[in-house]
Amino acid sequence: MDKRLKKLYRTNEYGYTHQDPSASISEELVEEFAEKYNLNTDAHRTCINCQLRQVDKYGEFKVNCGFIKRGLPRGSAAKAKEIAMQSDIPLDRARKILLSTIDPVAWAELMFGFSDDDPNWHIRDYQKEQLRCSSKRTVVREGRRSGKTFIIALKLIYYIYNLRLRRGKDSAGKELFAGPEIMVVTPYQAQLTNIFNEMEKLLKRNEELCSYVSTSSANGLYVKSPFFRMEFKLSDNTKAKISGFVSGMGVKTDGSGGGTIRGQSADIIYLDEMDMIPEEILEKVVTPILLTRSDTIMIATSTPIGKKGKFHEWCLERADYKEDYYPSTVLPHWSEIKEELEAESTSEGFVAEYMAQFIEGGSGVFKMDWVHNARADYEYAATMDYSYLRTNLGIPDPANMIKCIGIDWNKNAGTEFFVIGFSASVGKWVALEAHNVGASEYSAKRWVEEVIRLNFKWKPDYIYADEGYGHTIIEDLKLLSHRKRGKSHKSAMDEETSKIVDRLVSFNFSKNINLKDPLTGQTIVKSGKHYLVENAVRVLEDNRFHFPHRDEVLAKQFLNYIVLRRHATTNKPVYGMEKKSIGDHRLDAMMLALAGLSLEESIYSKNNLPYSKPGLVERRKKSDWYSSPDDDVDQNARALKKAGFPGALEIMRIMRGEGSIDSDRSVKQKYRTQEKTREKRSRGDIFHKKKTEPSVLESIQNQSNQFSSPQRSGPRRSKRGSRSWKKK
Repeated sequence: MDKRLKKLYRTNEYGYTHQDPSASISEELVEEFAEKYNLNTDAHRTCINCQLRQVDKYGEFKVNCGFIKRGLPRGSAAKAKEIAMQSDIPLDRARKILLSTIDPVAWAELMFGFSDDDPNWHIRDYQKEQLRCSSKRTVVREGRRSGKTFIIALKLIYYIYNLRLRRGKDSAGKELFAGPEIMVVTPYQAQLTNIFNEMEKLLKRNEELCSYVSTSSANGLYVKSPFFRMEFKLSDNTKAKISGFVSGMGVKTDGSGGGTIRGQSADIIYLDEMDMIPEEILEKVVTPILLTRSDTIMIATSTPIGKKGKFHEWCLERADYKEDYYPSTVLPHWSEIKEELEAESTSEGFVAEYMAQFIEGGSGVFKMDWVHNARADYEYAATMDYSYLRTNLGIPDPANMIKCIGIDWNKNAGTEFFVIGFSASVGKWVALEAHNVGASEYSAKRWVEEVIRLNFKWKPDYIYADEGYGHTIIEDLKLLSHRKRGKSHKSAMDEETSKIVDRLVSFNFSKNINLKDPLTGQTIVKSGKHYLVENAVRVLEDNRFHFPHRDEVLAKQFLNYIVLRRHATTNKPVYGMEKKSIGDHRLDAMMLALAGLSLEESIYSKNNLPYSKPGLVERRKKSDWYSSPDDDVDQNARALKKAGFPGALEIMRIMRGEGSIDSDRSVKQKYRTQEKTREKRSRGDIFHKKKTEPSVLESIQNQSNQFSSPQRSGPRRSKRGSRSWKKK
């Protein structure tokens, strides 16, 4: 940084330096840089400061933009008086009307009543810079709660009513113009809804602007089907449109890497939370438009998620892109909310989300980009709907998913229940339900009832529960399950409850488990806790686990999980929480459910990839791990990978016989008489039936034309310008 340009920036209380939108540089210094770098000084102060920052950052100014005019031309004062007299309006308002034809901020203030004198309804100084910017390529790196959605919604509306694009000539040789086609792309539908709602709320403040919206109805100003869309009829021959698309998992299930977004054209592209948009979408949808239409305006906003992707490149490595960087400390009420935000965030999460910094690696067990990649556009409330899972998550065989419930008991924080399903056909683990049942005087009873409810609702293949605090509850559940078996007239609930004893596994975090390598047959001993964490890390690293993006509890607990220290003698990591207020109980329940599926359903054959039966209890001979004598390691590795399991060579099998894995022995001993009686009955395999796969303003508008350039397969076990410048 050139020390003489220091006034262009501010440094906040945390030591992060960002641009100062109200900065003022001496005329002499501006003239010096303008002469040396051929800068345009016949422009608004915002544009001059932007040019200086680009030169300071890259040593040159390469941004393609139209610049905002420094002020109204000569004769505007007389014109303002004329407008005031003819329209019988105050002179200040007449001046504002004239200024609105060249300044987007003046236009927005005129249209929606913003005023710097109103503390509750004004445009902040950094937002004014973003609204005025006419760069063809803009990236906005901002912290959470800074108002990105509001200012972009306002800017898109400004473009709709002020940008006119040449569309050739008609048969009589008359020049034709059209309004812009704007494409909005977001990672999640909730964000898309938020943007369209923000535009709708703004437009409803101005009846004249609303009258141009052709999609207006009793339900609102925009429609949602077949995609989000707000259309405008600005004149008999001039139309404009804003279309919205979601870039999540569902749009890629056809292998196109863009789904319904592909084939769309746009004059303006807005990418919301760009760092969360898959690179494939950018490469196959956005980049082709930018390459084929150089006049397309592209705006991208995001809070960094800890990866060096396109957003990182556009912010820090592209001299032809204009970057706005603002941490959340620019908020006028920052001092009132900072303590709350510091308390609810990890140190790295705070730096990334509120200081808007790119964090690489980090000390957390789960990397930030892994966690953000795992967040998907769906809701827990709809996961019982198979068609919803197919559409939103691309799961072709939801009826055949293998399911496991993870349970983490806690007498203070309450018990966390987490349900995960695994789709063998696409090799993905999907979070189906997650909630907490609080602790109370009758906690144990309520928790038992909840296990019974979830067991009946989901009919899981397995239930993995933390043995620790829940040892007694687990035994009570198994006892209850045994009793239900002896009931003569069982209801549907009783029938499912009787299966809990075979599904429920008591898992002790601190005790060792034996794992068997399916390729070599070697036995490996790991502690239960280490296996849970390592298994979850592998799955997230390979981007094979997905949970609803609204589940902030799980997202924060992922980032809160760290290596506290390493054991003095074994050097093994000791895991824990950075902040106890954030907790880790939902994360533990999730890891239990994930481990249950990995441990119980390991693959060991290359043929039709059968899964082992529930509860891998038997020890197997080394020869049994291969389906035929001519099997080799490469064939098995490919088979494992094909089925979607991460780190194919690391997939292990658990062998019962140690610690708490067989903790239901005492219950079986207590009821051995009933067991012997039941063994005499010929029940058949009632627990694992084969599942079948389901079937597949007018006046201002006329003065603004100068802006026109600006399956589970197989059996059920399968798995620039003038240099004159004057101080404004």
